[in-house]
Amino acid sequence: MLAECAQFGFRILGRCTNRDACAPRGRGIGLRPVFAMVEQQARQEQERQRILPALSLMIGGEERAVGTASVAERRGLHQRQLLPLHIGATVGPLGSWGLSVIFHQLTVAFGVDRAALSLAIPAYMFAFAGAQLFSGSISDLTSRRTTALLGFFGYGLATAIAGLSWNLPSFLLSQVLQGLTNAFMTPILMATIGDAVEPAQHGRAMGIFTSLNTSGMLLGPLLAGAVGPYSWRAYYFVSAGWSVAIGLWLAWWFSRYAIGTQRAASPDRFTALRQLSEALRQQTRLVLLLAGVAFLTNAAGAGANYLFGEYLRERWQTPEQTIGILLSLYGLAGLLVGPLAGMLVDRLGIVQAGWLGETGMALALVLLALAPTPWLFGLGNFLLGTLTIASWAAINTLAITALPEYRGTLSAYVGVAKFLAQGVAPSWFTPLYEHLTPRAIFPGAALPALLTLPLLFWLQQTRRGAGQPVPRRPEA
Repeated sequence: MLAECAQFGFRILGRCTNRDACAPRGRGIGLRPVFAMVEQQARQEQERQRILPALSLMIGGEERAVGTASVAERRGLHQRQLLPLHIGATVGPLGSWGLSVIFHQLTVAFGVDRAALSLAIPAYMFAFAGAQLFSGSISDLTSRRTTALLGFFGYGLATAIAGLSWNLPSFLLSQVLQGLTNAFMTPILMATIGDAVEPAQHGRAMGIFTSLNTSGMLLGPLLAGAVGPYSWRAYYFVSAGWSVAIGLWLAWWFSRYAIGTQRAASPDRFTALRQLSEALRQQTRLVLLLAGVAFLTNAAGAGANYLFGEYLRERWQTPEQTIGILLSLYGLAGLLVGPLAGMLVDRLGIVQAGWLGETGMALALVLLALAPTPWLFGLGNFLLGTLTIASWAAINTLAITALPEYRGTLSAYVGVAKFLAQGVAPSWFTPLYEHLTPRAIFPGAALPALLTLPLLFWLQQTRRGAGQPVPRRPEA
């Protein structure tokens, strides 16, 4: 008995490595059940010690254990809990789309002509598109919180600089800064929503987000029109204050729900960067297809819109006030239909909803070409806005679901393709309008929409080939 007790003690201390040698000999039950119980308890203790560090949080800090999810992330947030993210989508367009309203005041204030001040548009757009090449990756490798707050507070500062501008060079600098900082807002918010909601709600969330982003395009001109008669600087100061206010709201939101803090899967940032590069290399076809769909969709839905006012004026001699109303129907449709478009994505599936939206865009453009009166043209413009927002709800949902680990990067790449299309669109549509016939811009815009259909099919096949689930209509 003493020998058995000694063997048991050696077993506990790890001195005995041969289980059979430690087994009791002779008759009786022996101590095998005791050994089994001790081994089970030891395994449980090891598992507990392994899990506890991963669950620990740094009190009062931003960083939390990599690979763990907060309670909010595990259960998914409701749409009402995403309100600051959705409202944040209005900040970028609110602070830039009012430029057309105060354009004349700026030419007078800076003593420049229309051509010189027009440089503000590419200054903003190309900075915005270029910065998105790395803004999403930064959020994937560091944190959504830091990246987004940098964007909102930086955008507020850049917009305030625009309001303080004293000549054209200083104003152009502010536009570059606005574009750079906006790249750290819109795509990062998209990715954060993808982190925060359950997959079944991605389409609806992107529909609401896209709708409010479009509403900023309506609110910007309205704000500029309201305060512009008093001072063009007031437009930029109010927009700057709005950006800072939303930034403070988001700071509270990130602290409240602990979503989007530590993003990288490795404590070594260089290792995480190599992992990101490898993931993008392996999914090159998927990334290129999605960027191609975004490029063609924006070329179809918004590429020729800058000529719609000229078309109305030249064909029907439509008054300026009526032109403004008719053209605003495009944005109004996006604001009203966005949430329904997102629900359609969840109901039909991403690719199926994309096909529907793109085909409908082509048909709406044909209706615009055939419209016999200005008000029927406005109806066609409303339909175009409706179907464009449906297409973007599908594309944005793809952007946050195709590569879940790097949805910030992919969301930003979609933004690059989108604004690149808007930048090169005049080189395609202006010659059609001037050298062929004004009506040619409508079939010219319908063509890119139709070209997206095979790309969406190949994108669906690429996701299946990569082993990624293709969202389908949920079973009843």
